[in-house]
Amino acid sequence: MTRQWGALAASALLAVAACSGGNADRPGDRTDSPAAQDTPAIMRTTDGIPGWIRDGDVETYTKDGLYGYIDGGAEIVFQYGFRELAVFKFKPAAATALPAQKELVLEIYRMGSAEAAFGIYSTKLEGDEESWPGIKPDNWITPGQGGLVKGEYMVNILAPECTGREIGEFAAALEPKIPGSGTARPKGMAWLPRDNMVAGSGRYIKGPLAAQNESPFFEGSFWGFGAEDGGGATEAYSAKYGVAPAVSKLVIVIFENAPAAGTLDDHVLTVFKEYLVDVRREGETIKGKNQAGRWFLFAHKGLFAALVLSEPDRKAAQARLDAALGMALSSR
Repeated sequence: MTRQWGALAASALLAVAACSGGNADRPGDRTDSPAAQDTPAIMRTTDGIPGWIRDGDVETYTKDGLYGYIDGGAEIVFQYGFRELAVFKFKPAAATALPAQKELVLEIYRMGSAEAAFGIYSTKLEGDEESWPGIKPDNWITPGQGGLVKGEYMVNILAPECTGREIGEFAAALEPKIPGSGTARPKGMAWLPRDNMVAGSGRYIKGPLAAQNESPFFEGSFWGFGAEDGGGATEAYSAKYGVAPAVSKLVIVIFENAPAAGTLDDHVLTVFKEYLVDVRREGETIKGKNQAGRWFLFAHKGLFAALVLSEPDRKAAQARLDAALGMALSSR
């Protein structure tokens, strides 16, 4: 499983390091600088990880600099509410048994809220990721990379030469140093029915890029994910259901203002006809199938809409759609 924009960021970091050997002149790098006094300690220095020592100065990035660090991946971070990024490089301590050539890159994203941190973290989730024993906040660990989210901080660990155990032990030592008491999810995540859900697949979708990455059905501007600066923008929550290869997806959409009667349905009907066959209305639901016979359903009520994408069982799709809308409406 590859987390694309994090991997691009790591490549960018290595290129910068090769040219400059660090950036001690960036505001906030020195703990006695004025900028550092407004920056949480975790964003200035991260030491005391058993078996590892920091290699060079911290790299700090605000909005303008992030474009140069994440090649093509900065916009999606901004749309969730980005504040700053601190990047540290580590190498094995001399007294450890780790090969000296191993290098670990630690990225700590400070977001505008704990919910925003979960949101950008969730964009990388596929479901059923392995977590590390003893780490309470949400986390995933694989050979070569890992991540966790705690409070308003989202953490990436990038170390292509490291085992899953080495990544997990690093994350376990790091987690207590990160401010916050755990992982905060938007309340809309509770509208996703739990029955038959793929564990750990829930996502918080904010901004047009995250929406488009979720499904081509969300590419149209009529959904409203692209409201300027995120103010008054549509948001959504999704999860996967079933067991491979029969995995489907449910997406619950919440609008800032209720769409005009009939307008949203007309747009969705057009999109369904572009991608699907046997498209039709049945009561308040728009239905269609893909070439493989999988069902796609849409319905909306007031501020809420729900879509079931690629469900093999038509009855299960309808039941999940109805349950999601029911839970969303009951929350208001």
